[in-house]
Amino acid sequence: MRRFFGILLVCVLLLAAGSNLAFAYDGPHKYGIELRGGFGMYDMGDVPMTVTSMENARAGNTSTTADAGPMGGLSLIFRPLKNGIWEVGYNAILDVENTVESTIADTNGSILMHANEFFMKAHLAPWIGDRINLQLGVGLSYYNVELQIQNDFTRQYTYDAVGRCWGLTGSAGLEFLISDGLGINFQGGGRIANATHFSYEATQGVRTGLNVPGGSRPMEVNLSGLYGSAGLRFYFDKVFPPVDFSR
Repeated sequence: MRRFFGILLVCVLLLAAGSNLAFAYDGPHKYGIELRGGFGMYDMGDVPMTVTSMENARAGNTSTTADAGPMGGLSLIFRPLKNGIWEVGYNAILDVENTVESTIADTNGSILMHANEFFMKAHLAPWIGDRINLQLGVGLSYYNVELQIQNDFTRQYTYDAVGRCWGLTGSAGLEFLISDGLGINFQGGGRIANATHFSYEATQGVRTGLNVPGGSRPMEVNLSGLYGSAGLRFYFDKVFPPVDFSR
């Protein structure tokens, strides 16, 4: 963890050191937006244990566990230096569902998890060719995680239980420029984040903490894990040229 924070600090300082040159770089890839899709894997925290407790509620139950799912998002790109990038982005972590099925009709269970990820990353982006650059990024992230739990075995249902947390994210990728205004970015990385203190509206207007089923401590959903993505980057330098105030 300390090493991760150290790398983050170094990247931020390197980009900050070039802040006086922020508007001196007038390359064709200074401002842009990325649209991407990808796939993530997650630790899931207390979710597998909860699924197991549902499965053990009655003999003959079978469970299907999941710790991965699709994701998609977008980012704003700002390149203040030829070899440095700031990225501010959002990822939708789409549904990851764990299920328990029973041979008894109308008796099943499921836990549906999805989340919103907001992040800011600093990248070192050295060029390794005329149209290829390597990107090594680290940054801070914030998560809004939602759970929907349906347990027909014990007649307990919890919908829209929301937890939040801060995290760290890091990535390594390659960007291939198709033209001055279009690039393809391939990226892989990981995150460290553990959402806790979930709460839901047991009665309207009153929020109640969500504990581990059968336990007294707050439930946790650990989003730590690896991810990969591919995205299209659109650069707007040619679309919005600088204004010449000398005329």
